[in-house]
Amino acid sequence: MAGVKGKTKKKPPAKAPKPSLRARPAAKPKPSSRARPAAKPKTAARARAAVKPAAVAPVVAARPAPPTQSPPSAPVPSHQPRLTPRPLMRGDFVLEKLHQVALTATNLDAAVVFYRDILGLKFIARFDPPGLAFFALSGGARLLLSATASQATLYFLVDDVDGAVNELKKRGVSFLHPPAKVHRDEAGDFGKKGSEEWMAFFKDPSGNLIGLVERR
Repeated sequence: MAGVKGKTKKKPPAKAPKPSLRARPAAKPKPSSRARPAAKPKTAARARAAVKPAAVAPVVAARPAPPTQSPPSAPVPSHQPRLTPRPLMRGDFVLEKLHQVALTATNLDAAVVFYRDILGLKFIARFDPPGLAFFALSGGARLLLSATASQATLYFLVDDVDGAVNELKKRGVSFLHPPAKVHRDEAGDFGKKGSEEWMAFFKDPSGNLIGLVERR
């Protein structure tokens, strides 16, 4: 027994430490030597700038329109008088004595009956050919009916047809022909026997025929 007591008891081997079930926290990154400044909040302008604008089609510069030009004025017929804007003064030449009015007669016989027997105009004379009939009007004027007359023709009596033509030419009137003798009154139907009528014609802006008449 003494021998048994003398034996020292062996210590049981030390138990290995149990592994910890808790995961070790990850190592914190070391702060940079230079601390970055905190990001500033974007302003509204920066926020709008950050948004990329939508693609815009390229603008093609429009060619300038050619300068507008007023349409050319219609050519003035040669018979249209070019009137001067100057107002007439006292003593200037004027047309005021109506000498004759010519009307178209598609049927001269029927026209003579109408103006003589129905309207009561004084019949002066008739010439065949070329087919003309004349009637007296008050104030010394007369009416001419003809199949070849224009729609309306005014005849003005003047003292000097050559002087009247020259004066109106100065005012821009274009005459169809120079003054010429158109009739010699051998029978004295229109006044003194053997007297002559000299006429010159021009047109107004509408194309109506106007005649100047001098009795010589």
